[in-house]
Amino acid sequence: MTSILVRQLWSGIGNLSFLRPTIQIQPPIRTKMARRISRHRIPTHAKPSDKWAQKKTVARTIEPDVVYDDEFAKRKPIDKVWLVKEYPVRSWSLETVLQWHREMVQPKMLNSMDSFVWARLKLDMTTSKKTKFIENVRGLVTFPHYFEDRPRKNVVLFCRLPEHIKAAEKHGAYMFGYTDVIKQFERGDVTDTNYEYVLCAPDVYADILHLRKKISKDKFPNPQYGSLHPNVDQMLEKFIRGKEYQSVKYEEARAILELRFGIINMPQEQLIENFQALIEQVSTHSQTKVGPFVTGCSVYCPPSTEEFRVDVLPFLPSEEDVTEKKELNKQVVDDLIKKTTPEIGDDLLKTLPTIK
Repeated sequence: MTSILVRQLWSGIGNLSFLRPTIQIQPPIRTKMARRISRHRIPTHAKPSDKWAQKKTVARTIEPDVVYDDEFAKRKPIDKVWLVKEYPVRSWSLETVLQWHREMVQPKMLNSMDSFVWARLKLDMTTSKKTKFIENVRGLVTFPHYFEDRPRKNVVLFCRLPEHIKAAEKHGAYMFGYTDVIKQFERGDVTDTNYEYVLCAPDVYADILHLRKKISKDKFPNPQYGSLHPNVDQMLEKFIRGKEYQSVKYEEARAILELRFGIINMPQEQLIENFQALIEQVSTHSQTKVGPFVTGCSVYCPPSTEEFRVDVLPFLPSEEDVTEKKELNKQVVDDLIKKTTPEIGDDLLKTLPTIK
């Protein structure tokens, strides 16, 4: 009797909720309205279609170009602090900028008196036609005051006259001559990796035409690029001592050209003359249009991070000078073609690549 009572007692204690909790799961209540709503619900895997939706048109606003009038361009701040939007961008003379860079590279500052001076030119690539733009320009500029900035270029000259050979020896050409040089190209002993430029005297041009398969088009002598010229001495000086430049476009109508034009410890007059030669050479790439080809310039001198804008207007050549220089160069090329036409022929001259 006692054991029965104990078992009943123990079973009653075990049924208590705090000793053995139970989870009661209530079945979902599905009414007629809930089934009706779920029937018209979009499936999760279906993608909403905007077939009948109207697309919103967003008006595109084009910001007009900033045009500075003459009165705004003449404004000059009289205080040390001024609002940038109220005045044009400040430009300085080249002499002042060079003096500031010299102060930065002194031994007590950066101690870098042999640093190169760089010019960053902004170019206007537009033409007289609104839909046509100038491609990237490249060329060589011969500075009046030479400075070493890279190893000497390897130049090959095809010539046979004694005065041409003497000029090649004076300028230190990599290879020069006539029969021996032609045979080395025919055998493949000399390739494009051995030289930077190939020059040729007009009197031997007809004898090297068969080497066009051995020499790349960019390096083959061309009168439009100056590598085929009657003045061999001037041609050698241009390609051995000249500095090569090439522009880079950041917009369809805007480009930037960077080139070093001297060393900071050079006399100031020499740096100014080199800068003048650079502006004049780059300006020859302009097309017939209104406005200068070089629209702005800034000068910097690493390792200094300072960069100052230079007033380039005094160095820009007039349009008459640019046109006269273009016509003179074209006349030299035309005279060269006329002299060599009996030997070369018009058909072979047309096969030369056009230098832009």
